[in-house]
Amino acid sequence: MSRGALLAAAAGGVAVLTATGLARTGRAPAAPIDRYARRVFRARWPDRVPPDAWWSGGRHTRVHAVNEAVGGLTGELATLGAGAAAALAVARRHGPLAGLPVLAAVPLGLGAHAAIKYSVRRPRPLTARLTGKHTPSFPSGHAARGAAAAGILGYVAVREGLVPAAAALALGTGLAVAGGGSRVYVGRHWATDAFGGWGLGVAVAAVCALWYDQARARPAVRRARGGRQSRVVAAGTPRTKAM
Repeated sequence: MSRGALLAAAAGGVAVLTATGLARTGRAPAAPIDRYARRVFRARWPDRVPPDAWWSGGRHTRVHAVNEAVGGLTGELATLGAGAAAALAVARRHGPLAGLPVLAAVPLGLGAHAAIKYSVRRPRPLTARLTGKHTPSFPSGHAARGAAAAGILGYVAVREGLVPAAAALALGTGLAVAGGGSRVYVGRHWATDAFGGWGLGVAVAAVCALWYDQARARPAVRRARGGRQSRVVAAGTPRTKAM
């Protein structure tokens, strides 16, 4: 992916984050798209959780349990661990400076997510508040972490020649969508929270990919400069006369 494409991805992610952050107007509890998404989920899975499960610990349905497990794939421990493992592999091949942006993607996403969340302070859906989840809702941390981790890991895997670009795009998109979508399904977030998280994650991943490309190119630039200097010195060395 070219530098221009990465810059466009970062700008697009910021635009999505901004648009979804402004989607809810006035004191409305949810944006129109949030209410629509909730109606769709209820229509397709009307019995996804027994009514008493939200506040009394009742038995969850199987689909609900699967969504909770999928959400764990984009939890803090999983995404930080994957980023650290990938950063170590890149550092061994190209040096620690090239591994640093891979390691930093998820923490940067976490920091930006916290700053935005406590600035916007959007209330969570009622179902989340009934289970004791009272932290601000926008943007979704699972969506942001999933998109940031999947984006940088997929980009690095393609640049290192480990997987085809199509496979990396499909797997990364699937992980990010599943992580954020599962939070909407179980009632922890609004749909706009997930879209905002994806926008934030894509922007962070694009910035870290640009950083990775720059750090990865430095050793090659130094080697090229060193080779040119050696050739110049060799060309300028006076020949000694044979005795």
